[in-house]
Amino acid sequence: MYLKSLDIHGFKSFADKTRFEFAEGVTGIVGPNGCGKSNVVDAVRWVLGETSAKALRGGEMADVIFNGSEKRKKLGMAEVTLTLADCEEALKTDYNEVSITRRVYADGKSEFLINNTRCRLRDIGDLFMDTGIGRSSYSIMEQGKIDMLLSAKPEDRRQVFEEAAGITKSKKEKKDALRKLEYTEGNLLRVSDVLAEQERRMNSLKRQVSKARRYQALAKDVRILDTHLSHRVWERLTAERAELLTSLSSLFKGRDSIEQDLPKFESAVVEARDKAQALDSQLSGLRQRLSDKKNAISAAENRVAFNNERKGELAERLEQNEKDIEATQSNLAEQEQSLQKSQADLQGLEKRIQDKESQARERQNSANGLAQERLEIENQLRRARAEANSTQQIIASSQAKIESALSQMEGNKERMKQLEEEAERLRIEQIKAVAERDQFEKLLEEHQKTLPGLEEAREKTQREFEEVRGSLDLARKAASEAHRFYSQKSSRLDVLMQLVESGEGLEKGTQAVLKGLNDPDLIKPGLSGLLGAQLKAPDEYAVAVESALSQFLQAIIVRDEDLADSIIDRLVDGKKGSAAILPESFLPVAEGSQIEALPEGASSWALDVVTVDSKFAGLMERLLARVLIVPDRNTALKLRKDYPDLSFVTRNGEILTPEGVIRGGSSGGKDSSLLKRRNEIEALVIEVKKLANEEKVAEQEILDCETRTKELREELEQAKDRLQRYRVEDSTFQGQLKLAKREADTIESKVANNKWEREELGGREKTATDSRSALENELTRARERLTALEEDARKFSVRAEEAIKRENEAREQLSEARTALAVEKQARDSAAREQDPMSRRIRELAELNERRKSEISAARERITKGDGENEALDAEMESYRGEVANLNDELSQADEQRKGFARGIEEAEAGFSEVRSKQNKILNQISKEEVSCTKLDLRLENLVESTMERHQV
Repeated sequence: MYLKSLDIHGFKSFADKTRFEFAEGVTGIVGPNGCGKSNVVDAVRWVLGETSAKALRGGEMADVIFNGSEKRKKLGMAEVTLTLADCEEALKTDYNEVSITRRVYADGKSEFLINNTRCRLRDIGDLFMDTGIGRSSYSIMEQGKIDMLLSAKPEDRRQVFEEAAGITKSKKEKKDALRKLEYTEGNLLRVSDVLAEQERRMNSLKRQVSKARRYQALAKDVRILDTHLSHRVWERLTAERAELLTSLSSLFKGRDSIEQDLPKFESAVVEARDKAQALDSQLSGLRQRLSDKKNAISAAENRVAFNNERKGELAERLEQNEKDIEATQSNLAEQEQSLQKSQADLQGLEKRIQDKESQARERQNSANGLAQERLEIENQLRRARAEANSTQQIIASSQAKIESALSQMEGNKERMKQLEEEAERLRIEQIKAVAERDQFEKLLEEHQKTLPGLEEAREKTQREFEEVRGSLDLARKAASEAHRFYSQKSSRLDVLMQLVESGEGLEKGTQAVLKGLNDPDLIKPGLSGLLGAQLKAPDEYAVAVESALSQFLQAIIVRDEDLADSIIDRLVDGKKGSAAILPESFLPVAEGSQIEALPEGASSWALDVVTVDSKFAGLMERLLARVLIVPDRNTALKLRKDYPDLSFVTRNGEILTPEGVIRGGSSGGKDSSLLKRRNEIEALVIEVKKLANEEKVAEQEILDCETRTKELREELEQAKDRLQRYRVEDSTFQGQLKLAKREADTIESKVANNKWEREELGGREKTATDSRSALENELTRARERLTALEEDARKFSVRAEEAIKRENEAREQLSEARTALAVEKQARDSAAREQDPMSRRIRELAELNERRKSEISAARERITKGDGENEALDAEMESYRGEVANLNDELSQADEQRKGFARGIEEAEAGFSEVRSKQNKILNQISKEEVSCTKLDLRLENLVESTMERHQV
């Protein structure tokens, strides 16, 4: 086994992906301090499982990720892959190459892979156990490691020797086995504790079961007592509600009487308020007119005062403007004289500037001619020097090319020798690589033939597993639904049976007899039950039959008349109510009644719908022989005219006797019917048995499906494991085949490159010889040309110096002329700038005089207009003062009339308030009693609902 390669990406200083290939022999990494040599060793230690950031020279594991630089962004992941080859024997694996990969992300998450398959850190440690390879083994000797081992304690050095001896794995296995034994012993102790605790819980549960049974017996009695209590509370609340309804009826009558009188008082108040409101509107108008007149007088007085004040201000402004016009005229004359003098001086300066400009142009032309001559000489000098430099470069280039050609010829000979040796080595490697590639192709082809069968088996098992799981879900739903129906029906059956056992709906005396009075051992053996318990009737006729039999249904059948006499005596002595007793010896014998035709419109004869034991048939004939069941009360009334000797009973229980008595009304809830209750109990018993069987079948189906599901899940996991193993092997073979093909292609490319390079070297040798001769001839010609060019450059340099001297003298004369011209232009510009303020000041003064004259004219017009306006305002104020006096008189009269209306409104509102107070008292009383009535309704409703909820009715 040997180290083949190391791939690093994002680890410490390796920002780019870097690959180290380790060929045969010794591989060294050389570089200056800080270039990252130690980071390579850290990468090897890290990928082999190092978990200490301090050992990697960091503070935390995220520090191994490249943290960025001035030109590179930081990375979010570090990855190192270590590849070992020829490791089948050393690592006890089927692979020739094993790649170990470790990744760490910026958020702290880590990944470990063996041949691109996820694994644990422990798997990597177990893989390299006893191989001498590991994060702290002797195979990695970093800087200072040898000195540390020499100076370490004997116990620390012993670890290195144990690793080299190959016993580390055995010691680890021993340690793991001891740890498992210790863990198992702990589990056994915990099991013993759990068993003891469960035994204590069993005793506690037994006590709780006993309490629960006592609770069930007590709860059964409480349910019966609670029903009677609820009935009594219901009767009391119903009586209170009736009293409140009577009181509300009388209050409603009083309210209606007051509401009839209320509109009369309300209309009187509204009429008085309307009159007062009309008078208020009139008063408001008078006050508004009075206020308007006073405001007009005040405004006129203010306007007169303002006009007088404005007149004084305008007179002062007229006098000031006339004085300003005289001063402005004097200033304007002085400004015009200064402007004329400045214009005469400016004309003289313009003439001198023209003379100076002519002189400067002549000197400029002379300087330009000399500069042109100098430039021509300098260009000739520059061309000569450039050509000389070019010739020198040609000479240097020729010499370098000759030396390069000689060196290249020597290098080509050495390279040709190396290429021939490499060609022979590549031929041997190519034969080996092609053979390895063919071997992997054959293995992969055989392996891929097995994969489809494994996938098909896994898919078949998966489909079967899904089908069974679906069946399991359906079975669970069916079992849940069956259990729900079973619970509902059994609960209903329990309630009905408890009602029957407790004698619910029976009279007090009847219940006492059924319980055995004060001597159950004597009385109960002689009882045969109620007469109603011996009858059967369809549900649609049950109410009609019960109404026809009436109190006979609660008749208790006893053994003989002596027992009947004893029961009656005990009822009387114990004051336990009354009961109907029917001795069996008193039962009449059936005589067989004559079947009569069913009248038109009737439903049936009562005797025809009743099923009873033969010994009670005679009694039924006497009780029901002349009873006819009809659909409704109207039918009974019609048929009575034709059959006055019959009794008629409707399906709702209303009865019409031959004597003309009609009995009807509500008799309670649906559970009060004895016959219906008995029919429902019989139906529920059958249905509960059926639902119990269905629930057992569903539970058995669930057990079967769960067993099959468990079996298929195990088969599916096994199929997935087999398929995964083959896929991993297939992926490994494909990777090895790719490597083999890549290796073969690489070698073939190297062979072609080697051949092309040998042919290229042969052509280069002939080209280099011809090129050397041509370069030596060119070098001789270039040296002769360089000598001639250097002589021409010296002559041109002398002429250029003379031309520069003449040009400088002309430039100095031109500068003097330009200076004199600039002085004259500056004087001209200064004179022109002085004229502009003068002209602007003259215009401003003229405009100011015109504006002041306009203001004088406007002020005189305003004074005249204000005098006329004051005269008009004085006349208008006299007229307003007369109107104000008249309005004050009218306002006093209206105020007196308003006080009379106010007294009438107060009297009408007092009468209305008294009636409204009476109405409010009645409404408050009605509201209180309605609230009380609503509370009673809610209490009744809650009582019924809570009773039905407690007893699940």
